[in-house]
Amino acid sequence: MAETWLQATLDCPQAAITAAEETFERLGALVTWTQGADDEEILEPEPGATPLWATVRLTALLPPDTDRDRITAAFPGHPVHFEVVADRDWDAEWRKSLKPLRFGRCLWVCPVGQACPDPDGISLLLEPGLAFGTGTHPTTAMCLAWLDGQALAGLRVLDYGCGSGILAIAALALGARSAVAVDIDPQALVATRDNAGRNGCAPQLRCGLPADLLPPSRQEHFEVLVANILSGPLVRLAPELRRFAGPATRIALSGILADQATEVIAAFRPWADLAVTEEQGGWVLLAGTVAGPVAP
Repeated sequence: MAETWLQATLDCPQAAITAAEETFERLGALVTWTQGADDEEILEPEPGATPLWATVRLTALLPPDTDRDRITAAFPGHPVHFEVVADRDWDAEWRKSLKPLRFGRCLWVCPVGQACPDPDGISLLLEPGLAFGTGTHPTTAMCLAWLDGQALAGLRVLDYGCGSGILAIAALALGARSAVAVDIDPQALVATRDNAGRNGCAPQLRCGLPADLLPPSRQEHFEVLVANILSGPLVRLAPELRRFAGPATRIALSGILADQATEVIAAFRPWADLAVTEEQGGWVLLAGTVAGPVAP
């Protein structure tokens, strides 16, 4: 293990974070983490607002002999600050950078070990790890804010492509009667079950592969349907998702870039009235309801 590391830090727009992280990875970064640029506070956004940093400070840890000029050249227009730092528990350092986030008026997502800052807030705890999702990505953040604005008491929710399970668990925390969370990634299912147990909602949550929980032989309708995946899979899944919608089902879809919204809306138009209701960092949220009677 190296005794020192080269730490590189730069500020970039929220929409450019994924590309910047991938660039650092290609340059040999051991780990990257983010925080608000200039310590921008995001714990108390305006009610109903989605808490996202406009500009993000990205920090990467690299081997000490990494060529600094090569790093600088990889980020034209973005000054890179370098510092040689001593080796320490970098996992603990990264965890300390995570903070509770508020979505909408009352929903909070808190990393394990951190208390909800609002004594009247509704909070859920998530453990960083594989398939981790705290809501910092615009697509997840918009879905969480949408859920916070819904009256969910007593309703059944389907989270299709659940990842960490954050949307299904948030819905249960907000009063939903039950939730089904499905994903094709086994690690996502592990993370979802762990997070459900951590938040005391495992009895109300069914989690598994789509083929196991939602086979064609089973007719099951949900009052709320959320899917935060990508536009291509959403277009392909539109006919399949129709099976789970009742006459008054509310729908929220994300993982969609702004220029992909028209295609996704068209794919769902035969049975759902959807429209762009929010946009963050080039990503959009499509929300709406079933267009009319849905075949059983």
